[in-house]
Amino acid sequence: MDHYVVTIARQYGSGARTIGRMLASDLGIGYYDKDIIHMASEDSGILEQMFGRVDEYSNTKLPLFGKNGIYTGEVAGPSSKDFISDENLFAYQAKIIRELAKNQSCVIIGRCANYILRDYPNVVRVFVHADMAVRLERAGKIQSMAPKELERYLLKDDRRKEDFSRRFTGKSWTDLTQYDLIIDSGKNSYERCVQVIKANMI
Repeated sequence: MDHYVVTIARQYGSGARTIGRMLASDLGIGYYDKDIIHMASEDSGILEQMFGRVDEYSNTKLPLFGKNGIYTGEVAGPSSKDFISDENLFAYQAKIIRELAKNQSCVIIGRCANYILRDYPNVVRVFVHADMAVRLERAGKIQSMAPKELERYLLKDDRRKEDFSRRFTGKSWTDLTQYDLIIDSGKNSYERCVQVIKANMI
């Protein structure tokens, strides 16, 4: 194959970012996470902070794409009244993701890349999860919160990802039919997770 892409959706505290970096390093390919926001900002000319706003405050009660509530792949130009709409900010990120998938081998974290690239060849769509105890232990090394507060934070982040996915794709974030491979990183070491993904690559 000319090139391949691994998309990784994940629960906060699952260690998926670490797994993704390890995988990309092992394969000698690109790794993209929040870089996509910066790239979309440069491509569109829209302030980078505005893309972050969509990530943080996405709400399924807000207007959806088109009449069917599904992302269609179209982007609106600067002359459009929808240029800085949340939908268009998502569309610009999706544009960057599609260009990456077309031009190089890479690992892409989050951003509904599994949905955006669902019809692309040579893509492995991965979902990484872990039980709450494992997530709390790992997240506690990053976030300075009491255990109960941290658990609420993780559950809130789960809801945010679910809302984001439903709003921009019409699909549930935890709909396992959207993924080719589901990995429990609490029961497997990061090294083992990398090996499992490599073993399932097209």
